Amino acid sequence: MKKYFIGSRVIKTGIAVFFTALICEIVHISPAFAVIAAIVTIEPTIHASIQKGLIRLPASMVGAAFSVLSIYLFGASPLTYTAAAFLTIIVCYKLKLQAGLIVATITAVAMIDVQHDSLWLDFWSRLGGSVIGIVISTIVNMLILPPDYVKKCRSQLELVITHTNQLLRDFIDIRIKQTTPSQTTQVLTESFRKLTEERLKLEQYIQLQKLEMRYHFPYSEVRVLLEKEVTQARQLTLIHYHLWNLIHEGHSGRQLHWSKEQRHRYILAAGSIQENLLHWIHKDRPANQQPLHELFRLFWNIRMPETPKDGYFPMESIYLYELLSIHQLIEDQQDGNTHPEGQNLSNCDI
Repeated sequence: MKKYFIGSRVIKTGIAVFFTALICEIVHISPAFAVIAAIVTIEPTIHASIQKGLIRLPASMVGAAFSVLSIYLFGASPLTYTAAAFLTIIVCYKLKLQAGLIVATITAVAMIDVQHDSLWLDFWSRLGGSVIGIVISTIVNMLILPPDYVKKCRSQLELVITHTNQLLRDFIDIRIKQTTPSQTTQVLTESFRKLTEERLKLEQYIQLQKLEMRYHFPYSEVRVLLEKEVTQARQLTLIHYHLWNLIHEGHSGRQLHWSKEQRHRYILAAGSIQENLLHWIHKDRPANQQPLHELFRLFWNIRMPETPKDGYFPMESIYLYELLSIHQLIEDQQDGNTHPEGQNLSNCDI
């Protein structure tokens, strides 16, 4: 993916700074504090911008109030800066205004180094500038190049599906075909760890977009797309659960007692599942389901362990069950037979 040096956040920051400074000049307020507030208020999401803006407003009042109080008590001295910053930080933490701490502290210490004809007027001037910066940057974030995580969700979803397919292919090569004797199950474990990180990133994008949905129409196209992403992410989580069980079973050290024909059937079935997984998004799965039916018949030919030390479930039955479970989850997704919660975005918490 090509990355540009000038992104949407940089552009929005520049626009917010321009309009903030312009309005401050019109109303004859020093733009310094307003511009600082505008810069730090631009957030990756509209929701975060509004929520933090609501916190930064009272935090700015705290900073400006302690600045005036410190100047009144100590004049312009090192102790004044210390008192203003210290008291602002303490009170902001006590009031749980940490999101506005930077703006509040900068406002507090910066006000000390200006001419003070009237501390009361100066207080309202600096506070008014901070309010203008916060409001302008929030409006800009909402109206200009609003954050869009739907495309990121789709791109990340395709990446997770591709790497899921690759991990299943590697499992077949290492544990079933045994064509790569130099590779161990540790390689599969590390690949699964990276795959989990990619899926968690997908879930993070979905959560961010769900927050943005508060500022879209309830039946917008974006909402419909996001509902599909939520459902598919949930199915992938379940698929990864079964895929991990396949990988984990390889650490047991037990041998796989399958004939050459049985291995061949398992490999064909896994290939059919991989092909279905590649067609996940387009829902045009291949018509040939024969390898899966033949794989199911293998269940009836598995010899049960004779002693508990060999485990209560043969490795062969575990391999069959987990692979067929993955197949079932893919079929459910393609047929739309997913969990009912997947149809209601308000109840979908991944």
